Amino acid sequence: MGSILDHILLKYQTLSKTEKKVADYVINNSQNLLNIHIQELADKIDVSIATITRFCKKIGTKNFVEFKILLRDAVEQTFELGETIETVAQFYHAVIKSTHSVAEIKDYELAANWIRSARQIHVYGLGSSGLSAQELKIRLSRMGFSVDTHIDSHGMIINASILSSTDIVIAISSSGQTREVIDSIKVAKSNGAKIISITNFSETALANQSDLILYTSSLHLYHLKGFMNSQLSILICLDILSMILLSDEEAIRSYRQTLKKLEEYKKI
Repeated sequence: MGSILDHILLKYQTLSKTEKKVADYVINNSQNLLNIHIQELADKIDVSIATITRFCKKIGTKNFVEFKILLRDAVEQTFELGETIETVAQFYHAVIKSTHSVAEIKDYELAANWIRSARQIHVYGLGSSGLSAQELKIRLSRMGFSVDTHIDSHGMIINASILSSTDIVIAISSSGQTREVIDSIKVAKSNGAKIISITNFSETALANQSDLILYTSSLHLYHLKGFMNSQLSILICLDILSMILLSDEEAIRSYRQTLKKLEEYKKI
């Protein structure tokens, strides 16, 4: 599933504190590790060789040698500072490529089927993820779906308490550790609602409570280089889901009707 750097980010929340030290160092210094010896790396990070070995196995490689081979394949061209427009363009390209590598079309198709058959769709998200939740609500509404968005902790809990097996919740959390979202989907799940999560990481509290996960690329690596768009990979996910939903005749008809009405409204 994607490059070894993508896999490190996907598994990041499952690592121990010392293993995260290895992950952080690898993410920040990937280009300098291609010829490094395991003892030298252990000395640089101040961890044991055994910790590095456990780290390699947790991210799906047999040993340190295989890890370095996969890392060599994943290392990307260094961005030159000063060429801001080109740098941002390369960030976008890298995020799109990374998101593509973790996306599974069968999961998107299943999510689309659940949305089509749901009595009511509810989208949960806080902070920046709340903005993405509002964006998804607008898109689904324009396709004719019955949808609402909940972007505060009390609203999510209240909504979750009255759901049933005919409803679905789409929970958006990059980290998969947003406590308010997790508490809310536990309540929704106890009432029989299906849970779709949009998140960066596997094996988190959010992922473990979800019936279906749409993985997005973690932007941690890019944030460290000054990239501030925390929702880009989530918006790519929403684009994929929207295109699948718009393959349905009824959805595209509703979408075109809303476009027409909006154009008429602008002329008033």
